[in-house]
Amino acid sequence: MKRVNQLLGMAAIGVGALVLAGCGGGTDDTTATTYDITVERGPLLHAIVMDSAGTRATEIGNGRYRFQNPPFYPVKAYNGFIDIDRDGTVSIGDVNNTLLLKTKEGVAATLVSSVALSDEVRTWLKETFGLTDETIDNTTPSSNKTIAAISDELYAYCIENGIVDPATLTLTQMQQIQNRIQSRIESYTQTQTPVSDLEEQLIADLNITTLTQSDIDNFNQFGGGNSMVDLALALPESNLTDAQKYTIAYMWNEEKMAKDLYLALDALYAQKSFNNIATRSETKHQEAVEALIQKYDLNISNTADYSGGYSQDALAAVAAGEFTMDEIKSLYDTLYAKGQTSLQEALEVGCMVEVTDVNDLLADIETAEGADDLVLVYNFLLSGSYNHYWAFDRALKTNGVAEGCCSLGEEYCKSSEEYPAGNTAKGNRH
Repeated sequence: MKRVNQLLGMAAIGVGALVLAGCGGGTDDTTATTYDITVERGPLLHAIVMDSAGTRATEIGNGRYRFQNPPFYPVKAYNGFIDIDRDGTVSIGDVNNTLLLKTKEGVAATLVSSVALSDEVRTWLKETFGLTDETIDNTTPSSNKTIAAISDELYAYCIENGIVDPATLTLTQMQQIQNRIQSRIESYTQTQTPVSDLEEQLIADLNITTLTQSDIDNFNQFGGGNSMVDLALALPESNLTDAQKYTIAYMWNEEKMAKDLYLALDALYAQKSFNNIATRSETKHQEAVEALIQKYDLNISNTADYSGGYSQDALAAVAAGEFTMDEIKSLYDTLYAKGQTSLQEALEVGCMVEVTDVNDLLADIETAEGADDLVLVYNFLLSGSYNHYWAFDRALKTNGVAEGCCSLGEEYCKSSEEYPAGNTAKGNRH
């Protein structure tokens, strides 16, 4: 494949407001226009926010995400952390987000805007609770206690019933919890208690596990976090094309290759970057892709028709440095040969692998259009690759390579705008 050959060649050598913001720039007088979406369960930090064309928004803080061009709706928000204490950072007591939030045409992606993707449910919300389209599409729980009450009751219902995508809720389901919603609206609108405190109490009432310091340390270093396996399995099945099945098979091998390669290089150099990324992140990534293999009952050793079905034992039996695809085996061998020559070469291999992963994943996300579970998992992997790139960039600099990953040349030299990564990414283009 082109992506393998390319790498082999290198190895051989404001709440809810649509913001029109002047971004400055250049030597002309053109003012750039940007488009902001606020994502809130409480505010979602470090979420993946994308429009229906696959364009990803940039996080600008406190649950706000920015598109450089008008987004194609609906806009979806995956993953991230619910900022329970609203301090703008991932901290102890915050919560992993396990829901998909969507907005049909507005600038606020909430649970209310998510269920209102159904015209039938939207009409019911307007008639039953006096909402308007403007309120549904553009108002967050932080700014409106009625929206907060509906949002909290919907959240409780989704958690209690294992629902990942609130947009799948039917009118019948909504009507079943009408009295619960009305009771919560009356309670919220009659109290002076801040919405953030009400939400914190809801999290406690639902007995939801909150983040510990260990969770936060893991996220800050390696972009770890959400139970992606559960999310992937919970979403409705899609009618996959052969191309989409192939991306699953290829990505399992590619994630396994990264894990095996980093562990092999760690055995040579005992570098924390290799061991931590392999054991804390790549293992999770491989498990997330395997969840898709299991869900669609694919035999990825047989990409002619994938017949024979998923076998956990068969995949577990694939030894370190071995793969179900010959091209991945060839890639592994070539990269290991480069990496074993010196520590710098080994860390540069890490940069190369992550850039290649990003390129592959961006293409795979386009191929996966229409299959929400595939898009969700691939974006999870993409966020990890961004973080890993910066980990190798820092490791190179720590070991005396001032240019970091940029030592490999323009193709592998990335800016923090190109590769956004958590709250530890400090990379700048050299």
